[in-house]
Amino acid sequence: MIGSKDDLVIIPRAIHDIFNKVKKFPDREFLLRVSYMEIYNETITDLLCDTQKMKPLIIREDFSRNPYVGDLTEEVVYTPEMALKWITKGEKNRHYRVTKTNQRSSRSHAIFRMILESREKDEPSNCEGSVKVSHLNLVDLAGWERAEKTGAEGVKLKEGCNINRSLFVLRQVIKKLSDGQDGAFINYRDSKLTRILQNSLGGNAKTCIICTIIPVSLNETLTTLQFAGTAQSMKNIP
Repeated sequence: MIGSKDDLVIIPRAIHDIFNKVKKFPDREFLLRVSYMEIYNETITDLLCDTQKMKPLIIREDFSRNPYVGDLTEEVVYTPEMALKWITKGEKNRHYRVTKTNQRSSRSHAIFRMILESREKDEPSNCEGSVKVSHLNLVDLAGWERAEKTGAEGVKLKEGCNINRSLFVLRQVIKKLSDGQDGAFINYRDSKLTRILQNSLGGNAKTCIICTIIPVSLNETLTTLQFAGTAQSMKNIP
């Protein structure tokens, strides 16, 4: 998702693409804000905070019953370099460990969010409906893992259990959404991950899921491919 200076991948490419698109609309003025959070052992923390100021964050609802994370830092950015600078700071605060199958295993799910607001230039700020707002959520999911493969014990084992539990709920939610039953109960609240991403999964959104596999374990590969097959049949109508 992050890559390196010499190998720009999904998140840096998305950031550069957004700023290039903004330049094509000289008749509109834009405000771009970024935030970066992680879900570690089912606890939400702000990756853009200084370490000594970090505290567990709570999911709240706005007047339209849409979920959001309270007290999450949002930084205004004017260039791709500013956005990437905040990502670099957030990555330093994120949880990584070495396991038997991965030299740098992410122990949390991370969500990098860009909020884009725009309006016509010279339009009164109090004009109703004048501001358009969009959210871009770029989510880095920790991978499903088996303790006997990774050699996880103690803290690592707890981390793996929480990762697997949230991925299981995500799979349940996507399966129910893909069934297409109107009015069916969707268990978004069973996981912090699915609750935060509720609008991205089943709301007014376009959603893209990229599934990656490695030849280390057949079981994990099959589980991932089954998840991908289910997700492929899910239809959003933004």
